[in-house]
Amino acid sequence: MDKRVQPGEVLAAFCCLDEERKYKPKDISRKGRELLAYALNTHFGISEDPLEIGTRERGKPYLLKHPEIEFNISHSGRYVLVALAHEAVGADVQEIEDRELDSLAKHVCSPDELRAYNESGDKADYFFRLWVRKEAYIKWTGDGLYRELKTIPFDGWFQFLDIDPAYCAGVHAARPLTVRLEEVDL
Repeated sequence: MDKRVQPGEVLAAFCCLDEERKYKPKDISRKGRELLAYALNTHFGISEDPLEIGTRERGKPYLLKHPEIEFNISHSGRYVLVALAHEAVGADVQEIEDRELDSLAKHVCSPDELRAYNESGDKADYFFRLWVRKEAYIKWTGDGLYRELKTIPFDGWFQFLDIDPAYCAGVHAARPLTVRLEEVDL
């Protein structure tokens, strides 16, 4: 089977961090780069050390030597997620935390979303699924924090990823892509 990612596909590679270890932000960032390097080597035939990454106008990262390959990195809790494709892609992973979300929901939800959140039988699940969609969207568009989260239109295409029942993850792109989900042991 050809492992190379083809146009119309998105590779969603993820790894689980060691639960026993306390990771510093720089350690998690390093794991993200290791996962990106693995995916580029395995699925694009690109071996580059060190990876040369630049940022576009609003901060979206890109590969300096391979701008035709789009990628996005996310991490939360025990997981690091990397999405790669031949077109713009955004990805997010979030641990579903059981905490007070009502105040945060008021800041990120549109009036219709807030109504649905308040009527939801599982507020944490509803909130984090919505949060992941919004994060993946702004990473896909490159808008980052330049866009108010209440106004995300959710155009394009989105798919949730099943990596762990205690987490919510997903990818966003302009059009439907075939998702290749791969767990990597780093």
